[in-house]
Amino acid sequence: MLASIRKFSKTIFAKIFVAIIALPFILWGMGDLFRSGKQNVLVEINKDKINSKEFISYIQKINITKDEVESVGKSKLFDDLLTNYISEKIIDIERKNKGIILNDNGLKKIIVSDKKFYKDNKFSRTKYEKFLIENNYNATTYEKYIKNAELKSQLLNYYSGGIKLPKFIIDDLYKKENKTKEIEFIDLNKIYSKKIISEEEIKEFYIKNKDFFKEKFITFKYIKLLPEYLTENNEYNEEYYQKLDELENKILDGQTFDEIVSDNKKNVKRYELLNSRKTKKDGRIVKEINDSLFSKIFSIKNKNAPQFINLDNDYYIAEILDDPNITLTLNDKELRNTIEAQLKVQFKIKENISLVDKINSKKFKKKDMYNFYLENNVLLNKTKINGINDKKNFSLDLVKKIYQHNNEEIFVLTDNILQKNFLVRINKETDPIIKNESKDYKKYTDRANSLYISKIYKSYDKYINSNYKIETNQKVLERLKNSF
Repeated sequence: MLASIRKFSKTIFAKIFVAIIALPFILWGMGDLFRSGKQNVLVEINKDKINSKEFISYIQKINITKDEVESVGKSKLFDDLLTNYISEKIIDIERKNKGIILNDNGLKKIIVSDKKFYKDNKFSRTKYEKFLIENNYNATTYEKYIKNAELKSQLLNYYSGGIKLPKFIIDDLYKKENKTKEIEFIDLNKIYSKKIISEEEIKEFYIKNKDFFKEKFITFKYIKLLPEYLTENNEYNEEYYQKLDELENKILDGQTFDEIVSDNKKNVKRYELLNSRKTKKDGRIVKEINDSLFSKIFSIKNKNAPQFINLDNDYYIAEILDDPNITLTLNDKELRNTIEAQLKVQFKIKENISLVDKINSKKFKKKDMYNFYLENNVLLNKTKINGINDKKNFSLDLVKKIYQHNNEEIFVLTDNILQKNFLVRINKETDPIIKNESKDYKKYTDRANSLYISKIYKSYDKYINSNYKIETNQKVLERLKNSF
């Protein structure tokens, strides 16, 4: 985003703003427009009014350049800045209500403790002033910014600090992620791979979806500009390159392909209706054209307009004669393969849904799982998973899904693209014991606190949304945008 906004996004405040104020600030449209008599009021937060002069002063302090405005867009920039400013105001109101303050001595300690202002392990006034100059700050503005950031940080700690969770919550989190699960599973792909897609299924799918199988084809001609075509010898000499320049100028002057190559018509090559894969309508692939050259020709946008092509120090003139969108036929092998792959995916989905329905309706139990693998002549595999990070048998994503299920539960386990499909049953679970003095205990204490604090933030979001009524004056906002 803007350089100024990038600086802002790295601050403590930005992190607090994201963590605490998740207000759905699609503010524009919240509440009716203000009545006359409030022509300079931009926003009302409960009974507090923010006038346009105050907001303009806020924008001026950010030092946004004209280029930055143009790169982001004036309207979006204003909306983003107003959203950030409203969030600052709400946090400031909350801070004052909670009696959170920072005196001058406290502010001084924060600044002189910042390691980026140190020289020889001591605070350097010179480094501090150099920092202010390099970042276009004056001391008053920067110190106010640091003070605000610290106050907002203290507000964050007000809601989350001092939490000491009971041991059972830490134990539960540890058990949840580190319990041992002994499972048995069937690789459903061993069954699904036996499915043969018939010709009838392919044709039926093709007919139903025919409109989606259109592709651009081109008819074109080209000539490779070899020295013997342009001069009386085979050398790449000055005369040859002079002839190339002449030909390029003829193209720029608007001469036709036939006029330009009139002396070399017999060396022109023409191809009828090839798609981007160099494949004809009947499915035959043209192999004799260089892939890079064909890609250059295929990208020509205008028909009947000769183009000069320089490719790896070889030179060509090419022209597109026609570029219709044509419906592919089943002679196209790549189309056939695509349809077959799609039908196999549909088959997997259908079979997985069938199994899930049986499991959910209590019609597929342990004995049914054993009958299932015997009937399909596949293996029933057994393994032990030692925690949510054990990836020796399954990917971590699949392991996490396994850990969402309980002992003796049967379920279908798949990845997001149905490349991996398993029928799984959890046979046994063993809970681990975490020792208070272990490193893991400290780690899981921190994690449990973090999870608990995130819940507090979500509750705080609801509190903010229910206790702050925000109204914006669209007319004033539009006037500011137009005058900026």
